[in-house]
Amino acid sequence: MKRFVSGCLVFAACATGTDTRLGGDGGGVDGVTDAVAIDAPDACAPSSEICDGLDNDCDGQIDEDFHVGMPCDGPDSDQCNEGMIVCDGTSATRCTDTTGDSVEICNNLDDDCDGLIDEGFGVGVACDGPDTDACNEGHIICTAAGGTTCSDTTGNSVELCNGLDDDCKNGIDDTFPVGQPCTVGLGACARSGVLVCNAVQTGTQCNATAGAPAAETCGNGIDEDCSGADAVCPPNDLPAGAIDISAGGTFTVDLAAAHDDNWAASTAQLDCGNQGGRDVFYTFTLPAEEVVYFDSFGSSFDTVIRVFAGACTSIGATLACADDACGQTRSQGAVDLAAGTYCLVVDQFSSTTTAGAATLTFKRGGRAGVSIPSASGSFSGTTTGKTDLSTASCEANSHQPEVAHFFTSCPGSQTIGANTCTGTAFDSVLYLRTGAATAGDVACSDDQSGCGNGLQSKFTGIAVTGAGLQWLIVDGFGLTGNGAYTLTYTIQ
Repeated sequence: MKRFVSGCLVFAACATGTDTRLGGDGGGVDGVTDAVAIDAPDACAPSSEICDGLDNDCDGQIDEDFHVGMPCDGPDSDQCNEGMIVCDGTSATRCTDTTGDSVEICNNLDDDCDGLIDEGFGVGVACDGPDTDACNEGHIICTAAGGTTCSDTTGNSVELCNGLDDDCKNGIDDTFPVGQPCTVGLGACARSGVLVCNAVQTGTQCNATAGAPAAETCGNGIDEDCSGADAVCPPNDLPAGAIDISAGGTFTVDLAAAHDDNWAASTAQLDCGNQGGRDVFYTFTLPAEEVVYFDSFGSSFDTVIRVFAGACTSIGATLACADDACGQTRSQGAVDLAAGTYCLVVDQFSSTTTAGAATLTFKRGGRAGVSIPSASGSFSGTTTGKTDLSTASCEANSHQPEVAHFFTSCPGSQTIGANTCTGTAFDSVLYLRTGAATAGDVACSDDQSGCGNGLQSKFTGIAVTGAGLQWLIVDGFGLTGNGAYTLTYTIQ
């Protein structure tokens, strides 16, 4: 019995049998023709292995020295084993790979067989999508077509003022002027700082806090109340700028920024009110003795009015002081003054009061007079030796010396009554005038029945309206109508 081992035919008993080499007429099996009998000693002698698909060296392996059948890569640029080694003659081999270059594309595969997947495409690298910011909010991924795209599909990251680089370009808060110098407040309240982000992160604000405003003083170049400018002083803020009010009238001035120049009284017993605050100055001149009236009912704050002898630039004694009249914190007064120049000061009651305007009403009474209280009472005197300056409307023959009594009336309506029924030694005439003593009579009385001896005067229930100066004038009839009198009055 015999068997084939590649190029050698090995019989079961190689030592005593015969070998048969390949040959014959081609009628055998597996390409082996009829056996040729040879001598037994040559039956298993191997030969050198060549590349021919046979086991030439009878070691049980075919073409083992030539790696025939192993995968191999052809002469292309990739590293893919797309062929196998085959014999190329008996002593050489070749690779059957004749494919072209396998080019790497982006598909999560190692297309060029270099051990790397999708190399050269930057897959996984952070990237920015097609928005206006520069933020890498995605990464490189492959597309279906083998290319790449960025996975960032977010919208625009807009820069906010928050200490972050929200749009990832040009630095932190680059669209905002953070850190630049800034100032808040005006005038004396101005404070410097730098710009910082605001609470809602949409802009900047100054990190400084403005100072607190203080009471303004005009003309010093300092904006104490932080309004944006130093206040303009009232024209009569200083004594040298005193306004002449000799002709009378109503005068309004804003004391909000005026100086505090005057408060001390040279005649202490005639002073009133507080030491005062800001003030303004007025001056007037009287050619002869005369009563003057003043009030501040139109003012917007608590006032004190003082009248001094002399010019405002050289103030003398205090001659009058008025405060808190008619149940108000406004001032009212009237005073009889000799001929001369005077200074009138409208003062704030307190230095803490700074807002609002002062309104002064000033009137001249037209003659000298004797003051009586603005309340019920009586006054005894004489007309003898006085001057005849007026004539009663109810008695034309009243060209006797008279005495003019003055008092002030409050805002609103008041009722006046007066008589000379007792204590009067002559035929008297009594009349009431409002404002200047030279004005027309509001009431006039002469020879009232039941009043003294019937030659005396009396009226009751006469209404006067508004704040001002009122006069009760005691006059006489005929050629001898003067002497002692008693004036009894009611002011309600």
